[in-house]
Amino acid sequence: MDGVTDLPAELSGLAAEFPDYEFAKQRTWGGISIVARRHGGSARPGLYVVVTADPDEMRRALTEHQSDERSRYLES
Repeated sequence: MDGVTDLPAELSGLAAEFPDYEFAKQRTWGGISIVARRHGGSARPGLYVVVTADPDEMRRALTEHQSDERSRYLES
């Protein structure tokens, strides 16, 4: 990510890929990070929030979580 200049495009892309989450930028201990927060809060089990400065890491975490949820659904 090229500092903050690519961040709006990254947030739009992430929001389109993961509609169950709200995305925002936030100043954190390491600079500017992306925060993903699941709509509906933490009432449901599973991944609620992800904080990272790396959009690729964000995608991997959310994709992995979706895969885990699908596996649990298919097993039941």
